[in-house]
Amino acid sequence: MPNKLITLLFLSLFSLTIHANITATVVKYKGDVLYNGKQITRDTLFVQNGLIEVKQNGYLQMKVKEYNSTFTLGPNSVLKIKFKKNIKNSPYLLKEGFLRWVTRGKSKVKGFVRTKTASLAVRGTDFLVTVSSLLGETEVYCFSGKVLFQNRKSREDNGVVKRNDWGGLGGRFGATVGDIVPMTQKQINHVKSLLE
Repeated sequence: MPNKLITLLFLSLFSLTIHANITATVVKYKGDVLYNGKQITRDTLFVQNGLIEVKQNGYLQMKVKEYNSTFTLGPNSVLKIKFKKNIKNSPYLLKEGFLRWVTRGKSKVKGFVRTKTASLAVRGTDFLVTVSSLLGETEVYCFSGKVLFQNRKSREDNGVVKRNDWGGLGGRFGATVGDIVPMTQKQINHVKSLLE
């Protein structure tokens, strides 16, 4: 019996250690930004399962050390965090709103973010993903690098979104990853201005 208790404690501590490997910290924020229902501060660490809710007047930029990346969440955005046992599985699910992801150099873990319909794998990238739960859509706009844009219902249904390209899934785009199309310079400038 004592051996089982020791083993159980060891496994619990090991599980916490794995979860602690992906950490996010606040770079800057403004307005109402809630983490599990409480207003964040500059010292908030995003290391527990839960929700980050950026209200209409809010903005949040956070650093994810293991991805060597920053995430910027715009107004009216909701990001769910659910840690997995394997550090290679992203804990981040964008439920609503805008997320700008910028990676600088190599990272310990290959990063990706999910939405209800899509998974977006990052390859040294600067991109913006938008989610509309009302329309059931995910859109991705790539500014540098590449993003593997994959349908969560079928791994074979995917496309590579390259620099200055754009694509969508769900709602107006249909149930499969549609054509990945180039953006005009005017579109690029507009989309980049949404979250800088």
